Amino acid sequence: MVRKITFLALFLLSGAVFLSSCQKEELSGKKEILSFIFEASKNAQLDRNFLGDINGTNVSAEIAFGTDVVQLIPTIEISPRATVSPAAGQVTDFTGPVIYTVTAEDGTTKTFTATVAPAPAPYIGKWGGGPIDFGLGLMRVNAEITDDGQITLEFVQLMTGDKADNSIKGYFEPVSRQDTDIKVIQTHRWANSNWNNETCDRTIMYHVNSPQNIKLYYCLCFPRTDWCFQLNLAKQ
Repeated sequence: MVRKITFLALFLLSGAVFLSSCQKEELSGKKEILSFIFEASKNAQLDRNFLGDINGTNVSAEIAFGTDVVQLIPTIEISPRATVSPAAGQVTDFTGPVIYTVTAEDGTTKTFTATVAPAPAPYIGKWGGGPIDFGLGLMRVNAEITDDGQITLEFVQLMTGDKADNSIKGYFEPVSRQDTDIKVIQTHRWANSNWNNETCDRTIMYHVNSPQNIKLYYCLCFPRTDWCFQLNLAKQ
């Protein structure tokens, strides 16, 4: 009887050790970021979702032009039974790289670097359209706009090819988004066959029809009264 009891005790003890070993082996070591998304439903300034690209331990995301990267809420999917720090779903400043640490169930960790950049301004480039007549005869409109908001608007006489005296140069806030009134601070006006210093406030607005086509609105003053013209411009 004693032998039976001893055998049973040893059997149960070995079984407990085996089960304990299995439990330890079942602790997951997975610690990956599976998806990284900026959802429009959680970020009021976004009009659609933006999915990050995961390449090894680097996560990169391009979001809409003009987005304030200081106030973004990421949605992060990680490996089952893992945790992430900083936690997903909280307002995060992405003006610089953000380090995320994913901790697996077994306590091991892996770090990921997330970088976020707004897309280039859709207005950048040389544009042309027309003809149009807003009281000075038929003209073609040429616009050149740089990434830092420098703008040149040339109104070119269709018959002669000469620039009209109301052609201007100026600048505006480069993060200005489409479908909003944009204040242009004019610095020069074309007159007497030359660019002359002249300060005035104008208003423009743009709407992106496609990467190769925008609609430009122009008013002679700011704040805006009536648009002088609303013209589709094609990228040159």
